[in-house]
Amino acid sequence: MRKGGLRIWYVLYCPNQKEEELLYACKRHLTREALEDAFVFTYDRMRRYNGVWHLEQQPLFPHYLFLESRNEEKLTEELKRYPQVFSVFENDGKLVRVEPEEEKLLKILCGSGHHSGMSRGYIRNGQTVVTEGPLRGRENLIRRIDRHKRIARIGMPSMGSFREMQVGLEIISKN
Repeated sequence: MRKGGLRIWYVLYCPNQKEEELLYACKRHLTREALEDAFVFTYDRMRRYNGVWHLEQQPLFPHYLFLESRNEEKLTEELKRYPQVFSVFENDGKLVRVEPEEEKLLKILCGSGHHSGMSRGYIRNGQTVVTEGPLRGRENLIRRIDRHKRIARIGMPSMGSFREMQVGLEIISKN
């Protein structure tokens, strides 16, 4: 269908948090003609345990694997050859495309490494100012901040509405 065309992102649901297993299976079983890349998105967050703060990577979209392809028909055909591994079609047996707005925002926040680093900033007079990290200059995306957990919930356009996701945000000071 799109041989040699634009690279399109698709999303596969991975039950039971088996993203890493399916990622490995995709790279092992699917041809380069069908699949350009397979990846999961991650983000940095701070967690406190044993009295110390630790930087950890968490899945940005738990239970989801992203596929990049120029050939939707070939990708679908090859995925259907392995129903025991890829019994993950949601949309009447069709691949679910990532909306262009979503893809653009994810590329901005996560870059080519599909990882969103920790952002840092402060709150002054009720205004959040992000001084470093992927949220810098994108404060308008922030819907809610949990200063204790050092995360921010951000709004992401998705199929005509907004979906929330969380990313790491450390607020250094507030007045």
